[in-house]
Amino acid sequence: MEVFKSSYIQKCTELAIEPHRALADLFINGTAVAASEFLDIHGQSTTLKDITALAAALANDVRFTKLNLADTFLGDDGCILIAGALKTNCTIRYLDLRGNSIRADGATALAQMLKVNSAVKCLVLEWNCIGIWEAGVRALADALSINHTLEELDLRNNKIGPNGCQSLALCLRNNTTLRCLDLRWNNIGLLGSKALVDLLKWNTVLEEIQLAGNEVPDDIARAIGNAVERNRDRRKNDLRIRLQADQLTNTVHALTSTHQDTLANLSKDLASKEQQVAMASKEISRSQEAYKILEAKLQKAEAQMKEAEETLSRERTEMRNKVKELQQELLADRETRLRLETQREKSFSDAKRKSLELEASLREADVKVEVLKRDKVMLIEELDKAKDRLKAMKTMYEDQLARQDREFSEKLKALEASKDHELAQTIRKMEDRLKVTESARTRAEEELDIQRAKLLAEKRNWSEKVADAETRIRKEEEDRRHELESVLQALTKQRDSLQVDAANHSQIHAKLLREHEAERERWQQQRSQLHEDIATLKTRQVEIESALATAKKQLRKAEETSCELQKLKDEAVRDRSEIAKLKEDVAARDRLVGRLKEELKRKDQELDEKDEESMLQMKDLQLSITSLLNQRTKRHVRSRSIEVALS
Repeated sequence: MEVFKSSYIQKCTELAIEPHRALADLFINGTAVAASEFLDIHGQSTTLKDITALAAALANDVRFTKLNLADTFLGDDGCILIAGALKTNCTIRYLDLRGNSIRADGATALAQMLKVNSAVKCLVLEWNCIGIWEAGVRALADALSINHTLEELDLRNNKIGPNGCQSLALCLRNNTTLRCLDLRWNNIGLLGSKALVDLLKWNTVLEEIQLAGNEVPDDIARAIGNAVERNRDRRKNDLRIRLQADQLTNTVHALTSTHQDTLANLSKDLASKEQQVAMASKEISRSQEAYKILEAKLQKAEAQMKEAEETLSRERTEMRNKVKELQQELLADRETRLRLETQREKSFSDAKRKSLELEASLREADVKVEVLKRDKVMLIEELDKAKDRLKAMKTMYEDQLARQDREFSEKLKALEASKDHELAQTIRKMEDRLKVTESARTRAEEELDIQRAKLLAEKRNWSEKVADAETRIRKEEEDRRHELESVLQALTKQRDSLQVDAANHSQIHAKLLREHEAERERWQQQRSQLHEDIATLKTRQVEIESALATAKKQLRKAEETSCELQKLKDEAVRDRSEIAKLKEDVAARDRLVGRLKEELKRKDQELDEKDEESMLQMKDLQLSITSLLNQRTKRHVRSRSIEVALS
């Protein structure tokens, strides 16, 4: 608001004029105007300088969206100034220039503005003189063929002739945004209205054309109204189809985002599994290091066992040396046996006993050495078996992990591809079905309207025929009844006369009898004639009933067409149910993804259990190795204790 005010006041200062009274009041009440964004100075008397200052302020204004300059005496010059300002204005949506005596030059300026302006959506040019010269209408028409923003155009009472209307119709063929065109109280006549009919064969956007006061024939007005109504219905259908397409697109985007989230979660799970595999590999490497440590300990134990064997061999040689020394002592004892026979026998028995004990200890030491050798061989075999088992388990786990990774990736790719393919096919099928259903519905509605019109016409015709037949039959029956009553009255008169004259005219009784018989025959003939008339009436009644039956058949056909229309509606309902089924299929696929996640979790649990089993096996192996080492140490300690005892 401040920018507009400063620009306007600066331009007024340059032109040496006072600000217009309406704009000065607007600046005083600036807060209320700023809230409405509506610049309204209609009905105010303005000069060319006032319009120049206003145009300069509007050229760069970004506040106002509506501009009302109705009945402000603009003329062509003021209109040119306003149009030039709006070439650079991007916020004015509504422009009212009614009652300003705008002619060809002003219309040309507005046309140039509409060629470059992409903001004005409603233009009111009521009560001007644009149609006096065809150049102004032609310029507006050329601008409308280029402009793709204007939606409402009011050209009431602008003296537009048939040629101007033809120019508008020709150029509006390329326009895709104008929805409302008001041409009331002009002079377009028959030629202009025919041009509008030709326009509506090409244009599918115009939804309202006002043509009152243009001497348009009724049939052409009906054709224009039908075409405009068809455009409105088409726009409603397009909006509905676009809404359904947007809903399907949103559904597809939601499914895509869900699938992407699922894939991201699965990738995270795979990353966590890879981390777990890395941790398992680290654990295996640690177990291998522990195994190496155990091998080093085993080597140390073997070295200790070698040392024990060496010590045993040394002790054996020492014991043999001692045996030799004892034998020498025995020889010395034998030499001294003669002197100390009792002592010799005692010493001999002691030596013999010691030698037996030494031999027994020697045999025990040999047995221990053999046992240690067998234990060593068994321990080496168990270590080899443990190595093989660890290698087999490692390869098996690696193969299982690789196979599961491949399977999961293939399943995910196949699932994503199948879902995308199925969704695309479903969308295409639904669009085709919607198109077929819409076309069938329109055809059925048109046929139903035609059948209804025919049925109503035939019904009116047959009702008129039935009414005519009923009136004619009633009239004939009334005439016959009057005739019979007259005859009956005559007969009664004759009977009375005959009864009065019976006594006097007994001679002519036979003649009267003959006349009576003749009269009776005539009555019978009349009776038969009446029966024939009744039969003809019955045949006519049958014909009328057959005609009514045909009319009822046609009515049933119309009802059948309505049933077909109901079937089409049911098919549309089934299509909606199929959409719901597709949504359920998507939900089932999501559940399948959930089951795959659960299976992945189960596989992870199995891997964890296998890792725990491998850890337990490693612990059992360590315990067995420690138990073997403890047994060896115990045996070694026992052998040492035996050797100490022997020594």
